[in-house]
Amino acid sequence: MKAGLLLLPLLFLGGCRPPAPDQRLPAGQAAHLAALSARVAALETEVAELKARQSDHAATNAGDVTARAAAQNCAMALACALETFRQGSVGNRYPTASQVDLPAACGDQRMGWQKLETQQYTFTVANGDGQVLVQQSGP
Repeated sequence: MKAGLLLLPLLFLGGCRPPAPDQRLPAGQAAHLAALSARVAALETEVAELKARQSDHAATNAGDVTARAAAQNCAMALACALETFRQGSVGNRYPTASQVDLPAACGDQRMGWQKLETQQYTFTVANGDGQVLVQQSGP
């Protein structure tokens, strides 16, 4: 009984198969079918092109995200180094420009100092085009 109930849906699904192609289609239907097939092929090509453009755009965005993450990593490492220097210094001051040791995370970054004074600092990290990716200030 249970086996018969399991086979019943299969019988209905078997009836859902598309009809076998008939070689004896009237000329109007054959032309219509050919036009639809051409349209489907054109749409598939268009979708493939859109996907290709989207993946190129994603790669560009991935590069931007990576550059921003590297700049943020540099800024955090430099802020930490400046704070460490200040805490260990006499007079509780930040280093001068000649005393700053850039962390390894900043090796490939373009740094710019807006302010480096004994009690405060502001710097930027920019990309190769000079666009500021991160600005950090302290305290």
